[in-house]
Amino acid sequence: NTGEDLYRANSMRVLAQIIDATMLGAIERYLKQAIVDRNAFVASSALMAGLRLFATCPDVVRRWINEVQEAVNSSSDMVQYHALSLLYKIK
Repeated sequence: NTGEDLYRANSMRVLAQIIDATMLGAIERYLKQAIVDRNAFVASSALMAGLRLFATCPDVVRRWINEVQEAVNSSSDMVQYHALSLLYKIK
């Protein structure tokens, strides 16, 4: 992991804990991009953020279905697991 990727992944995990539904629209694009990131730690952190955010704003997280389905085909087992978990929650 590069330093920047480490910060990106950790910031998504923290933001998922403190963000509310009104602020989610501002960072939604970044989370969707992170789900399909080539770095497994970043993608996994974004998927875990989606799992946490599903409780507060499920309608927004449901719009990420294409990115989550793409993450299921990742080469990383960790990303596949978290993507399947989020898909299960969505459906």
